Formats: sequence, C-alpha cells, structure tokens
Amino acid sequence: MERLAVEQVRALWGRLAAVESGEAAEQLALEWSRALGRRVLEAGLQARLEAVEAEADRGCTCGARLGVHSRQARTVLTLLGAVRLRRRYLRCGRCGAHRFAADEWLGWERGFSRLVQEAVAWQAAAMPYRQALAGLRKLAGVELSLGAAQKIVACWGAEELRPQPYAERVKGRLAVQVDGTTAHLEDGWREVKVAALMQWRRGKPGKVTYVADWLPAEQFAEPLWREGLARGAPCARQIAVIADGAPWIWELARFLFPRSTQILDWYHACEHLWAAAQTVHGEESPETPALVERWKNELWHGYSEGLEDELRELAGCAHDPDQVLRRVADYLTTHQARLRYPLFRAAGWPLASGVVEGGCKHVIDLRFKRKSTRWKKPGARAVLRLRLDILNDRWENRRDHLRQAA
Repeated sequence: MERLAVEQVRALWGRLAAVESGEAAEQLALEWSRALGRRVLEAGLQARLEAVEAEADRGCTCGARLGVHSRQARTVLTLLGAVRLRRRYLRCGRCGAHRFAADEWLGWERGFSRLVQEAVAWQAAAMPYRQALAGLRKLAGVELSLGAAQKIVACWGAEELRPQPYAERVKGRLAVQVDGTTAHLEDGWREVKVAALMQWRRGKPGKVTYVADWLPAEQFAEPLWREGLARGAPCARQIAVIADGAPWIWELARFLFPRSTQILDWYHACEHLWAAAQTVHGEESPETPALVERWKNELWHGYSEGLEDELRELAGCAHDPDQVLRRVADYLTTHQARLRYPLFRAAGWPLASGVVEGGCKHVIDLRFKRKSTRWKKPGARAVLRLRLDILNDRWENRRDHLRQAA
C-alpha cells in the first residue's frame, strides 16, 4: 500500500504540472485524494476486520458456538466512494442463528457508512431532499436515491431524545416566547406550535433554543417543560412569557410557569387598535392613523383601562354591526395584566415576540412550507427532530445515541 501511495503521488505531481488553472489543479487533487483514500480505506478495513472477527464473541444464545460458514462480500457507500469488503458469515449448527460480526463493528446499515448517513440526515434536515442530494453529489461525490435518503432520515429521526441539561444553564432571567404556524400534512393544514427559550440579559437575548411540534396544546406542555428544565427554568430568578393573545398559550404559561411575568406582544395588541380605529373612521380616512397613534401612546404609557372605557363608549354610539369595538374592549380587559408596558420596560423585558416569530419561519416555514409540498406525519416529525437537534446544538447527542443503539 505504501508503494501504491508513492506511485500515485508521483503520477499526480506529473499531472499537476500540466493543469491550466488553480481550479483545475484543486479538482484534480480532490478526485485523486478520494480515489486513493477509498483504496487505502478498503485495504485498511479489510486488514482490521481479520483481527476484529478473530476476537468476536462466537457464543450463541442457544449455548452452542457459532462457526464460520463462509466469507461473503459486501459493498457499502462511504464518503470516499464505494468500498467492498469480505466478511465472515457466522452460523450456529444447532439452532441456525447467524450474523456478521464485522458489520456490528463497522456500523454499516442499509448499504451506507455511518458518516454517509450522518451527512444525509444533516443535509435533509436543513434543506429539501433533492437539494441536499445534489449538494452531496457536488461537494462530496456521494450519490444516492431519494428513497434511500428518506429511509436514512426516518431512522435517524425516529426517536425523540430527552434534551440533556445545557452546559450553560440560565441562572438569571429566562424569556419564553410562544407562537404557532402551519404546515401541510397528509390530512391537511395543521398548526405547528413553536416556543423559543433564551436567557435575557441587559435587554438582549442569549442563546436561543426551540421546541416545535404538531401536538395539541395540552400535549405540547411536556416537550416545552423538558426544554425548560434543560435550560434551567427551576433555577431562573425571573421568567417572562411573551406571546400573542391565543388562549392556549396563556393556559400553558399558567400551568408551566405560574410565577412568570406574562406580556402580550406589543404589535399584536396594536393590530387590534387598528381594527377598532378603522371601524370608527373607515379604512381610507386620514383620521384613522391619527386615532391609532393616540391609542398606541396611551397603551404605551400604561393607560389601557382608560382606553378600554373609551372603546366601550364608542361601541355604544358608532355604527358597528360586527361589534368590533366591543370585542377589542373585551380583549383589553382579558389581557389587562399583560398590558403593563411601562413596568415591563422598566424591568428590561422584551415587549414583542419577534424571536419566536422568526423561529417559526426558520424552524418550520423554510423547510416545511415549500410550494406543492405535503408531508406525511412520520417523515415530517423525523425531519423536525433532526432540524431541532441542529438548531439547538444537540446533534452530537443524536449521533452518540444512534451509535450506542446500533
């Protein structure tokens, strides 16, 4: 093998002397390294397998001993290309049990090395399958079918892992933002609930981690609480929950974080003020923006109760067949404790849920809401788990878990 490597280096050197550009030289060296690396890997693994198979436990569950029945070849796709090895086929003469001890050591499944599987799982979690496969083919020279990629992703994302405590847990202030978006599953459009958890320090977010699932609200509480434990919610000095007016969010906040500060998203509240102002003056009237600005100023300075009284007075005299004014007034009453914006600003809490809204786009929309895309639930859930592992910096946990389970 050493002699082969020396000969290959000399041959490459000669070819490099005649290349026309730096790009051509780099491509030539890359192709050479893959070809030589594949041959070295194949020879090295074959030599190592001899020792591995000799040391393998030959005991059978029936109490007999597995014997070498034959040697069978197997070709597996690696990041360096296709590698072909011959392995001992062990078989029990008493009960017929059989296995390949070499395959257990190699970790090869479905005809792909573990590094190829990891590359496919990572890429498919980040982008559409066809783009992921095109990228692997272009950058790594690895080519496999769409069906094979989907099977790899289904295997890697089959199990939901409990989040391990982060090395840097929140000890001061924890901000939790919750929102929802939609994705097209096999049974139609379904709401995906998304939460973003972050340490809030000096008016800025720290490391953000996400939770997302198609679960009903009462079931979404469990993964959200597990992520909260991993982030250190029980040790946090203060917790704030920032969200829009969806009742299921505030029920979760009351249940999971009963002592938290609850804050209604500022922009969501302003949308209701626009609806009320348009009811009073009309959509095209120049008086509408002025009225909205006055109401926003009152809300910003903590006069939500007076604003509520004004809306109820207007509801009694304005033409409002849809009762928009009354509903906005009721909305302010419902969220009265979540509208104390001067206190929230003084405490340094965020007033908007922009982080989780961005998370909805980053975690869900960019991968699951593409044109003419419809997901089956198992496939979507597998991709979502892998995507969250990447975004939450937990990919190593996923890889180690699969290695231990193999």
